[in-house]
Amino acid sequence: MITDDIIRINDSEINLQDRLVQLVEIVKNNPQSIDARFALCKMYMLQADWDRALQQLDILFQIESEVQQQYELYKNLIFSERMRELVLAGKKTAGSLGKPHQQWINSLHQANALYQQGQYAEGESMRMQALSDAEPRSGRSAVWGAFNWLADGDDRLGPVCEFICAGGYHWVPFAEMQALEISAPQKGSDLVWAPAEITFEEQTLRGYIPARYPVVISDSLDMKIGTKTEWQKQGDGRYIGSGRKMWVSDNGEFSLFEIGRLGFEGESA
Repeated sequence: MITDDIIRINDSEINLQDRLVQLVEIVKNNPQSIDARFALCKMYMLQADWDRALQQLDILFQIESEVQQQYELYKNLIFSERMRELVLAGKKTAGSLGKPHQQWINSLHQANALYQQGQYAEGESMRMQALSDAEPRSGRSAVWGAFNWLADGDDRLGPVCEFICAGGYHWVPFAEMQALEISAPQKGSDLVWAPAEITFEEQTLRGYIPARYPVVISDSLDMKIGTKTEWQKQGDGRYIGSGRKMWVSDNGEFSLFEIGRLGFEGESA
């Protein structure tokens, strides 16, 4: 029987490729097994092999139409992840929730585009202008106490939170949130997209936050399951990440699953 147990993060013996080969063989021998195909599909998600993950989803839906809800969820998450890759590469702009993006977010998109084109000096100047125009917001975490500002450790993002909901990939400024809560991972796919709730403009939205920076199939296990982050410096300016997502504040730096619940200044009781 195939289960969707979370991969044991501290197990150094895990080899995703060996496990993938095993699952492929199980599916070949049991092509109608919903459990086996879902396990294989989620393994492809961990590997960032989006084409094969989508292929398995399509087959699952053909075998059993009652998986439609999960089919649509994971298909939207994968499409959002692909959109995210384009946004971080400066080729697309992220969606907004509610009102249009403020100008500083547009400037951050432009900075990413300039960096992608190799115009590092111009991109860094645009990025610094965006950060100067962004307003910080203080808050408190039950885990690591009070903070005066919060940002993503990846300079392509800075003071915005990536959030997937309603079938789309969005940027939400931390300064516009009232609260945020990230659930601990319970299954393998949570290591790719962390279930989360944000309170934004007096409404609570449920969705997902990418739990890692973009990875590729050849990356190490530590990068794929989010126990390691690698940073790459571009030009004389920004740093971009791969692997485990990190957030930074004036109170230190923390991985996504260390965040727990955050309340921001002005949160309603």
